[in-house]
Amino acid sequence: MTRLVRSKVSTDARKSFICDLPTEILHKILEHMPIQDAAITSTLSKRWNQMWSTLPHLVFDSQFLDFAFNYSFDSEFDAGVGNAARIINTILLQHTGPILGFHFMSNDDYMAKYLDPWIIFVSKHGIQKLTIHLPNGSCLYELPYGIMTCSSLTHLEVLASTVFRPSDCVKFPNLVSLELVDTQIECKLIEDTLILPMLETLKLISCRVLGRMRLVAPKLENLTIDNIDIENLNPIVTSIKHLSLDRLSLEMLAELFHVAADRLVLPQNLQTLKICALGISVEQFSGALILLRGSSNLYELDLSVAVEVDESRTTELFSYLSTAESHLNEAFRMIQKVRVR
Repeated sequence: MTRLVRSKVSTDARKSFICDLPTEILHKILEHMPIQDAAITSTLSKRWNQMWSTLPHLVFDSQFLDFAFNYSFDSEFDAGVGNAARIINTILLQHTGPILGFHFMSNDDYMAKYLDPWIIFVSKHGIQKLTIHLPNGSCLYELPYGIMTCSSLTHLEVLASTVFRPSDCVKFPNLVSLELVDTQIECKLIEDTLILPMLETLKLISCRVLGRMRLVAPKLENLTIDNIDIENLNPIVTSIKHLSLDRLSLEMLAELFHVAADRLVLPQNLQTLKICALGISVEQFSGALILLRGSSNLYELDLSVAVEVDESRTTELFSYLSTAESHLNEAFRMIQKVRVR
């Protein structure tokens, strides 16, 4: 009997210890669990119910969607979609605290039609980090306009077939990080202005810009561009410290070197440069050299070289480099670290 009593006391003590942990730690524990498992903890006690109803970061990923589909009363596909939407609606409506993070990640685009009310809802409940992942589909998803003026939003990540239509002088007042992948940016005017006064990190991958977009981002320091028309980004490269770009963007940059000087402003504060899939071509190397020569504070260079090599292009490149020895020396004069992969 004594052993049973001691065992019960020990178990109760462990339970009490966990429940007495600070709210922030309990929230972290729940955030590392699948959201459907975290929801079950609300039945343990009033304390855990409070933790669940105030969970600041909500993650709805493919694992959650599989769970919602499997527990649908109807095996039909549309029924599974409806069940997942109902669960998310219920979680949001029963939430009693600020929603600092809303992360929706799906391997299918069937739930895109439900996103707008969820995004609008969290934008009114203190959202700071918003993540939307959808596969490439036949239809473009358009972000609701309200999220573009949300004052609490600091991080926005959209990996989806998305259309982004900012009106002139749209302002993300406190956005610090923006990542857009497979996004179509449509400008309504001859030149729309997108104001990002607090932006520090910008990633644009496989994006199309229809029209001309003038970006105002005075605090931007980290820029990643991959498969996008760099000409529309030129006004924002002046203050960046860390630049990553692919070979196609590098070729576009090289073409800009032949335009009027007032249209090309090199990043004088650039400290690190990463070039992905650098090809063996005069166009790419000439662009890289001028970029290196114009960046007097550059100290780290990271090159990922493309495997395929065209012999004719190699001969052409060697001929170019033999006449540009002084430019090479100038380009590498300040670099302290070079990584080639």
